[in-house]
Amino acid sequence: MDEVQLLKMAVKQYGLNPSSLIIEKELQSNNWHGDLHFKIHIDNKSFSARFIGNKRYETDVFIQLSDKVLNEQIRFCNYLLNSGIPFMKHVPTVNGESFTSICFEDKVWKFVLFEWMEGEHLTQCTDTIARTFGAFARKIHNISSKFETNVFPQESHSKGHQEFYNLLVAHATSSKLSPPTTDLLKSYLNESEHHKDRAKTDSHDFIVQSDLNPLNILWNQREEIIGVVDLESITYTDRVEGLAWLVKWYSRTHGIASHEMSPLLAKSVLQGYGADELLTPRDLKRLPSLLWLTGCLNWNFTSKTIELIKNNEDALLKEHLMKYFKRGEILLSLL
Repeated sequence: MDEVQLLKMAVKQYGLNPSSLIIEKELQSNNWHGDLHFKIHIDNKSFSARFIGNKRYETDVFIQLSDKVLNEQIRFCNYLLNSGIPFMKHVPTVNGESFTSICFEDKVWKFVLFEWMEGEHLTQCTDTIARTFGAFARKIHNISSKFETNVFPQESHSKGHQEFYNLLVAHATSSKLSPPTTDLLKSYLNESEHHKDRAKTDSHDFIVQSDLNPLNILWNQREEIIGVVDLESITYTDRVEGLAWLVKWYSRTHGIASHEMSPLLAKSVLQGYGADELLTPRDLKRLPSLLWLTGCLNWNFTSKTIELIKNNEDALLKEHLMKYFKRGEILLSLL
């Protein structure tokens, strides 16, 4: 694909001079949704330029980025920015549209443009980082609770966990694994069922949340949060479910790719958030199981498990399951 030509076609819709276009780098080129994302320069200004495809996921669990949903996500970005949250600044087209559509080489892309934000990603968390982020997340959640939308579905993450569970059960039923590995898989599914039941609630505190993982948060050298980037996962979430993901991410001591976690950092996230004054006893009871589900019944685990079952990779599946059993123990120990 001629990425330069694709970008030049897109930036014309923003009144920008394509002849001055410089691509500095492609961002997250190995992503799993197929988007094309670049840092570019035009006339001495820097931008985050993103092309979003129509078919992004193998499963329908994730929100589909229709035109209507994307418009609403950008409206939320602007809402956060106007409410004092340092979210990246959206750039509309010359016609005032949130994004433009580009047809190139028989493929249609939605193109979104933001002004580039400079800052540092801090993924090796410390007490200060965890506590600072917890307070920042609480501020975002409080502001988000006042954002009203009829576009985003108010659905619990439990729906996704149930769909992942159902997929695993269906493949486990038709598998040709050895009896010991079959028993191990059944044990893992029983553990999943246990945490799904403990995580359930009849009452949800739905708020809108963006993807606040450490790769989407920018810090300065004084360990102050100066920016939030990325719009892909903006939708409703239950507050406690969203908090579980944040505890998982910001209790890591050796970076985003590591699974070494600290109960002290988890406590710092919750203290910064002010969880004790906000969460009910029922919320606090749900939180450990929600934390387990974020790490042990997510799409990465599910897709890899299904792949190993399909290929009858008995030994690799056993190793895979044991790794996640251990990960689950670590997650539960955080709280």
